[in-house]
Amino acid sequence: PQGAWKNITQAMFQAFYSLSIYDILCPEERYNIEIGRLKKEVERLIILQKGGDAARGQMSALAAAAAAAGASANEVRLATTFTLVHREELDRLKRNVDQLNKDFQRQQKRCKFVTSMLESQKEDLIRSGGSDGTFASAFMTFCVYPRCFLSPEDSLFCAQFIKVLHRMRLLGFSTIELIDNIVNAATGSLYSMTEDEAGNLAIFFHEIWKSVNSWRYDNDAFSAELKGSPGSKLSKAYAEANSIGDHSTTDGITHDDFKSIYTQWHNKIGVSAIGCFASSEYMHTRAALIVLSRIVLVYPTQPKVGDKILKSLSSLQSDDNPRPDIRATAQGYYSQLTKARDEGMWKEENIAVTRARQEKEKAKAEERKKNLALQHENMKKESEAITREIGDGGRYGRDRRDDRGRPDDRGRAWGAEPRAHQQRAPPMNGSAPVFTPKVGAQRELGFADRREHDRRGGGQERDVYVPPNRRDGPVTRRQEEGRGERRKRSRSPDHGDESEHQQSKRTRGEWAPPRRSARR
Repeated sequence: PQGAWKNITQAMFQAFYSLSIYDILCPEERYNIEIGRLKKEVERLIILQKGGDAARGQMSALAAAAAAAGASANEVRLATTFTLVHREELDRLKRNVDQLNKDFQRQQKRCKFVTSMLESQKEDLIRSGGSDGTFASAFMTFCVYPRCFLSPEDSLFCAQFIKVLHRMRLLGFSTIELIDNIVNAATGSLYSMTEDEAGNLAIFFHEIWKSVNSWRYDNDAFSAELKGSPGSKLSKAYAEANSIGDHSTTDGITHDDFKSIYTQWHNKIGVSAIGCFASSEYMHTRAALIVLSRIVLVYPTQPKVGDKILKSLSSLQSDDNPRPDIRATAQGYYSQLTKARDEGMWKEENIAVTRARQEKEKAKAEERKKNLALQHENMKKESEAITREIGDGGRYGRDRRDDRGRPDDRGRAWGAEPRAHQQRAPPMNGSAPVFTPKVGAQRELGFADRREHDRRGGGQERDVYVPPNRRDGPVTRRQEEGRGERRKRSRSPDHGDESEHQQSKRTRGEWAPPRRSARR
């Protein structure tokens, strides 16, 4: 719009929308970590290639890993030998190290070039009349706000670009007023954003609030980065609205002034988040939980707001909440927030309050421990009472061989139970087949009990089949006749039993049933 050019120059607009995160931020720490990891892998393979005493420990570790994975002896030997696969891996790692070093140097040069370019255009980035406070609002409206919601890379770029401009000490670039506009925009946009936009806003706000926290709680960082810089100077309208003296317009704000401004920002964010938690709209609560859970390491830092947020989460965590995803997210954020509080992220909490909370939590832990011990004792007593009621039945779970020679609950020695010496009752179905194991052979099906009964003359003879290998007495005539009849019925008829028509068919070469030999 035409109104934007009154506060933003074309050079600023072009620089903001033509650059990317690659141009202004070089992740030196990440490069060094990855290059160091690859160099360790290269050294490991070189030691394995040379062999000798230096490679023995490494070879034993490789052999143990291969054996644990279930490898064969040949596979274990190959795992501890420098093969062609290891050579290819070594060459690949060396190429990756060289490529990362080249990319690292190239990105460093690019970042230095962009920084020097912005330094050369320093006078053209902001108009001379930007000290009235309108630049911060216009820059937030036409540059930062539209881009920070697009993607994670864009949100990170917006935060880093603001830091670059602040380090350049541009005249008219008020960092304090710009952060104030950011807080106002962020708290209002929580009610009108999607999940992806909430994640992008969390990345942007995390980077900004990390610097704000360092200025608030570190006097050295405030003196080195903010005090006396153009970013610490306020416009007259902003100073009067926040009841700050005229020194803030000429010399910049003091650390005490910044503390009061920080508290206002902190409370605004907390009020907006709690309002989203109490809203009946799903996306309001969802967006607030996403943003707060991702900035939990930098916000909140004041216990007053933190306690209110914890209290507002109780309704979202209850079982009455009809939205299970909101309930799970709220429970996760509650755990993260309490952990951050216990680790000292609430920097303004009084030492006495912290100590009292720790003592209270310790007392609760002791109470839970006593309750568990009492519950265990009650369960033990109930188990003993049940054992006494059922008598000896509770002793079957132990090895009763350890009780030999000792009297039982009724004064008798182990094994003196008269029922233990009674003979086993006969089976209800005497003719049922039983399996009897035989040493060196498989179990065979027989009718041993009935056969023994018949052999001794008990009862009438029955047509019971006994296998030949189990026969230890003479076979009765009736059994032999019955076996013969069954054999006769199971085989084909003899030629003597054939009719004249069948004999004529056999002589003519026609089909006849196959002849089977009789079983002997």
